[in-house]
Amino acid sequence: MVFSSTLSGAAFLLSRVLFALAIGYLALGNLFDLESSVGYAESKGAPLAVVSVPLGSLGLIVGSLAVLTGVYPAVGALAVLAFLVPITAIMHDFWTMEGQDRQNEQVHFLKNVGLIGSALVFLALSTVTWPLAVGMGF
Repeated sequence: MVFSSTLSGAAFLLSRVLFALAIGYLALGNLFDLESSVGYAESKGAPLAVVSVPLGSLGLIVGSLAVLTGVYPAVGALAVLAFLVPITAIMHDFWTMEGQDRQNEQVHFLKNVGLIGSALVFLALSTVTWPLAVGMGF
């Protein structure tokens, strides 16, 4: 059994809470300052930014809530991945920059890589029963 102790179940719940808070915070930030978020995405060459930023942000919120609650966590993890994987390369292209801009974008790139790694772990574990979760899935 993957979660054979109370400690492992509690640690897994904490990881889901922290993941949902981080993803949700980033997504809400985009939505609350949509004009700036869309403008920045357009400046970086994101396709259809006026549509992709709000829809992607809503997908991040839904995905983070799915992972948090354990309701279709595979779908939630895939929603987060569908946004983060392409947008990380498009928006945080630190390798094309120099100085402080390069450093700032590299930090954001690495943050997203960590979140992608977390989403992959949740996807990998989506087929087992999660402790302290609703437990709906495929």
